[in-house]
Amino acid sequence: MRQAQQQRIWTEYLLSQADTGVSNHDRLSTERDTQHAPAQYRQSLNTPFYFDQIIDHFGTNQTTFKQRIFINANHYAPNGPIYLLNSGETPASPSYLTAGEPYTLTKATGGMLIIIEHRYYGDSYPVNDMSGPSMRYLTVENSLEDIASFIRSASTFVKNSIGIDISPNSKWVAAGGSYAATLAVWARKKYPDLIHAAYASSAPILIEPDFYQYDQVVARALPCAQDISEAVLVLDAILDSGNRTLINRWKSAFGLQKLEDDADFAGALTDQMSSTVQYHMPPAKGSNVPDSITKMCSWFGNRANIPLQNMADMTAAYIRENRINPLSAYSSDSGVSNTALHQDGRAWFYQTCTQFGFWQSAPRPPFRRLRSKYVTAEWQNKPCRAFFGSGIADKPNTKGLNDQFGGLLPNVSRVVFVNGLHDPWSALSVSVDPDISKQTSDDGRNVVITMPNASHVVDFYFANSRTDFGVDIARKGILDAINMFLTHNST
Repeated sequence: MRQAQQQRIWTEYLLSQADTGVSNHDRLSTERDTQHAPAQYRQSLNTPFYFDQIIDHFGTNQTTFKQRIFINANHYAPNGPIYLLNSGETPASPSYLTAGEPYTLTKATGGMLIIIEHRYYGDSYPVNDMSGPSMRYLTVENSLEDIASFIRSASTFVKNSIGIDISPNSKWVAAGGSYAATLAVWARKKYPDLIHAAYASSAPILIEPDFYQYDQVVARALPCAQDISEAVLVLDAILDSGNRTLINRWKSAFGLQKLEDDADFAGALTDQMSSTVQYHMPPAKGSNVPDSITKMCSWFGNRANIPLQNMADMTAAYIRENRINPLSAYSSDSGVSNTALHQDGRAWFYQTCTQFGFWQSAPRPPFRRLRSKYVTAEWQNKPCRAFFGSGIADKPNTKGLNDQFGGLLPNVSRVVFVNGLHDPWSALSVSVDPDISKQTSDDGRNVVITMPNASHVVDFYFANSRTDFGVDIARKGILDAINMFLTHNST
């Protein structure tokens, strides 16, 4: 399943940033502060707690399931803010209790940090399998109400869990990266009486079913974009020809000969390009690690080959080096009958099938495209009913979310939006360009911070020791914005 491959890359990326974001100083600080915490809390940073969450907030099934929670109150001061981090489309990890920007904000403002695991991810399942009927409780509306329901009960829950009282004057700040950032923005909008402010890193708040803008951002980040575009045009001509001998020869050259479906083959070619840009990490100064974009584009330096041959060599090497099984990673129907729990890719696929879309498609002429014309929104949407049955609509209800939350004009206040302009998802978020900038909206209600050379959620997860490519300036702006928001007393 293509979504499982994308989810694997995303999860590995987040966990790698959690590991690199913890300095020895932070570890010592956490250990020292824990010594002053209540006795029952001293060893609880890696200990999960479980909140009794209602299965269907807006339906008839009012029974509960266990939603996993992690808490760090080591830095909590009287009346300090409570940062609520939703795990989004990944399992909750206690690593983020001591790493990343929410933790930095927690320390700087005397706050408490709580991680709430998104329903249907990690260990927070309201059902026993992931068949189509069992997925019906996985909606944005239920997920947002999970946040509100937890906040309403948090004082009692935290007291019972770690023995610490939450001050009635503490203000709640929703935080998240990527999809979780979208939830943070929408939670602030929907529950302004509960959530005082939000920090949203790389939040796609315009819900786009045909996400052709993704490639337009990728093209700006890649010096070899023209070579890739030329290769794709030749590839499409080969696929159009219907010459099976020629098509199969090129599939073998790419290391994708096991993919019988031509559209699956064409779609697989976007994996390396997309992940390289979306998760781009500039090497630290003085490091011997090669820049991932430069390394990928170096494959097109062989002018003795046509661009398509260079792209084939590059893709085949990528598949070998990462030990990717093309059938499980790129086949549209891979995993269709596997309804076991603990499949983050399947959960996210359901969300895209029913509400989000976000199908990354080839831009139409006259725009330059970096992926095959066979990679359409319709092709990506086609497997949805095979996976989840005829009970879901034939297309995701993206209009419903845009109408409910306002798209790029969400009519919300006290949100700090942060984006990197090399992040393909910035096309669906609130950002400014072209320089490292901080701006407030005309009415002064929100703060927008943009990093020109950064990609997806780097301010949120990237190692705290990095000060290059604008992340240090962005983090100062984030703290300034949060401090400013915390001085406000209205809803």
